[in-house]
Amino acid sequence: MKQQLRRPFTKPKTGGKNAAKTSPLQATIVKPEQALSIKPFGLDVKVLLTTEATGGAISVLMGWLKPGEGPSDHVHFNQEEIFFIVEGTYKMTVGDQTSTVGPGTIAFIPRNVVHRFKNVGDTTGCMLEWSLPGEQDHYFKAISQLAASGGFTGEKVMEINKKFDTKFLATH
Repeated sequence: MKQQLRRPFTKPKTGGKNAAKTSPLQATIVKPEQALSIKPFGLDVKVLLTTEATGGAISVLMGWLKPGEGPSDHVHFNQEEIFFIVEGTYKMTVGDQTSTVGPGTIAFIPRNVVHRFKNVGDTTGCMLEWSLPGEQDHYFKAISQLAASGGFTGEKVMEINKKFDTKFLATH
């Protein structure tokens, strides 16, 4: 067994070129009950971190999918996604990899990679979704507002998809 070298503890330096700088961003803690609830495509989603709160770096959503729910094949052209399964059983396809996954599973989807997932369990599942950079919250808010307005048509969804550089390969 190879012995690990330990660095001696040193007192942090203050000042100089490596000094901590004040961030233009506001530190944020969001409890689930404080998050914005939306219903894109009829799904229960909470926006935990907005694109604005992170200076555009990420957006974080939590979604609950009933058995049988999940998007068809789609691709994002300008962002990566990360999914973390909190509860439930999903069949997930990322590129050419398909797997049935459960709690504790994490998936990274680079931009331009076709992916889909579906709750294949018999109970409502829950997953976290990060988009890098942010904007997924804006996409889902736009879809949710469209549905709430009563103007939900395939043509209008395609306009929103185009605006957010997302393409569904099959009818959603």
